[in-house]
Amino acid sequence: MSRIEDLEKILERLELTEYERKIYLTLLTSGPLSASEVGDITGIPKFNVYPTLKRLVLKKFVDEQPTSRASKYKAIPPSTFMDELQEALDKRHEKEQTDLKEIATLISKFDLNVEDLRGSSPSDSVWLINSEARIKKSVLNLLKKSEKSITACVPTLDTPIYNQTRQEILILLQSIMKKKKTKMNLILNWELKEGTVDEDFANSISNNGGKIYQWGIGELPFSAFLIDNLEGLIILQSVWIPIPKFGLALWIRHPAYVKPFEKLIQRFNEAGAFKKWG
Repeated sequence: MSRIEDLEKILERLELTEYERKIYLTLLTSGPLSASEVGDITGIPKFNVYPTLKRLVLKKFVDEQPTSRASKYKAIPPSTFMDELQEALDKRHEKEQTDLKEIATLISKFDLNVEDLRGSSPSDSVWLINSEARIKKSVLNLLKKSEKSITACVPTLDTPIYNQTRQEILILLQSIMKKKKTKMNLILNWELKEGTVDEDFANSISNNGGKIYQWGIGELPFSAFLIDNLEGLIILQSVWIPIPKFGLALWIRHPAYVKPFEKLIQRFNEAGAFKKWG
């Protein structure tokens, strides 16, 4: 393998495109050349030659030399551009170290345990779910995963199809309380009437250590199901008249994003929006 071929392999590893490599090597062996001459020698279409030369100048692989007629372009020797690449790499590394220290200082101000930051990458932290059937399934699956705590804001859902969903949620919550003794805060958006099945569920959950609250300011503007201070579903209702409907759910899969919703619910309670039952 010739030295030119060796150099082309190096340029490829430096992520130069095929046209960039071809033009650089041509300038190295035959330059300085004008853009027109580069096109004639390389066979690269003229409309691609000029933008490619400009990119090579910006990347500091080629030096532009203005003349009275047309600019000439000269390849910067490999040893020179390698020195400049090393210098740029050192500066970038230094900046990354500075940025890392600043980020570490900012993170240290948050009230989060390091072990709570495990799990999803940032790109997977929040997912959208926009099907009523998928939202229902996601709520039930999320609650089944709970181990330590559940905060659930359950909407009215009085029509037959939604009433069935509500009953499934309440039955599951009752079962979880009996089996796992999970810490539970249950906020209901309807009046618990004496002698109803809902009251029986509430009594069962309360008797097993759960806390029941009732939202007392009209319709609950959202539904929320948060588990273990780690993840949750925030459900926005897209239609209110004639009945509320599940419209869109945010599946939050990172504790840093769950905490604001926990704080919001806590603030509602402190402001007297919830009335404790039982």
